[in-house]
Amino acid sequence: MRNLIYTIFSVFLCAALFFGSSLPVRAEEVCDGLVSWYGPGFHSKRTASGEGYDMYGLTCAHRTWKFGTLVEVYNKESKRKCVVRVNDRGPVAKTLFMDLSYGAAMAITSHELGTASVRLTVVGDSSGPFDKEQVFYLFLDDTIILPEQIDLEDLPEHDEAYYKNIAGGVEIFRLTQKHLRRLYQAKVDNAPELLVSIDKHVCLGPFVTFKEAEAVYHKVATQYPHASVWLEKESNVRRLTVQ
Repeated sequence: MRNLIYTIFSVFLCAALFFGSSLPVRAEEVCDGLVSWYGPGFHSKRTASGEGYDMYGLTCAHRTWKFGTLVEVYNKESKRKCVVRVNDRGPVAKTLFMDLSYGAAMAITSHELGTASVRLTVVGDSSGPFDKEQVFYLFLDDTIILPEQIDLEDLPEHDEAYYKNIAGGVEIFRLTQKHLRRLYQAKVDNAPELLVSIDKHVCLGPFVTFKEAEAVYHKVATQYPHASVWLEKESNVRRLTVQ
C-alpha cells in the first residue's frame, strides 16, 4: 500500500511539474544559458498550456516557469532582445534552457538560426509587467538620429542650426514616410499615432498588454522580419509623427 501511494504521488508530482501551473518566478529573475527554437513540425499542434502553437508568434517553452510568464531574451552576440511569453514545456535537450518560437528566434538573431547564448530576465506574468511604469513597444529594426542626438562638436559653429533644424527634420521626414508606407501595406491604419523613437530605434507603441503588441507584430512581421516586442518607460520615448 505504501509503495502504491508513493507511486501515485510521484506520478502526480511529475505531471504537475510538466503540465500544471508549475513553479512561480521572482520579479527580475535573471539567468544565462543557451536557447534554441522549434517550428514547422509543431505548428498548430497543442502546447502544454492547451493553446495551439504558433511558430510565428513570440512565445517559448520552458521546463518549469509558469505559463504566462513574460521573459526578456537578450542575445549576447547580436545584441538584439525580445519579450516572449511562456506557453509550452521544454526543451528536451538538457544543454538548452529554453526553446523559442520561430518568430522569437528571428527577433533576436541577425543571420542564421540555431542556438544562441542569451540572458533571460523575467519581466512580468499573465497580469502584465512587474514594473508598472513600463509598457510594450514594437521594435521595427531600424535606427534614427534625432537632431538633439547629433554630435556637433566637429561641425563649424554656423552649421549647428542647419543640422538641428533642417537636416534633422529632413531625415525624420524621410524615415517616417518610409515606415508609414510599409506599415500601411501591413494594414496598421493608425501607424502615424504609434510611430516613436526609443534611444535611436524606430518603434511602434505604446501597447498596454503583450497581447496587443503581439497582434500588431503579426501584421508587420513580413515587412520587418526581425521585429520584436520591448518593454520601456514612456518617459524615454519620442514621438516621430504629428497626430
